[in-house]
Amino acid sequence: MKEAVASFVITKKRMQNGRVYESPRIYLPTKLTTDSNFPFLRGSEKLFVRVAGKRLVVERAPREILR
Repeated sequence: MKEAVASFVITKKRMQNGRVYESPRIYLPTKLTTDSNFPFLRGSEKLFVRVAGKRLVVERAPREILR
């Protein structure tokens, strides 16, 4: 499975001091992330996200950026 419909939501979070901030989330379907074609490892991995025109591009973070 190389494509799927995902959900984008913005939830509101309240901090202990009472301030409220928005917390955007993108939920990827499990069928997509457990497929052998999914490009990221299971567990924790740093990703590089950028906006290119009207597209959101998600890539594995290059080592130069992580330094």
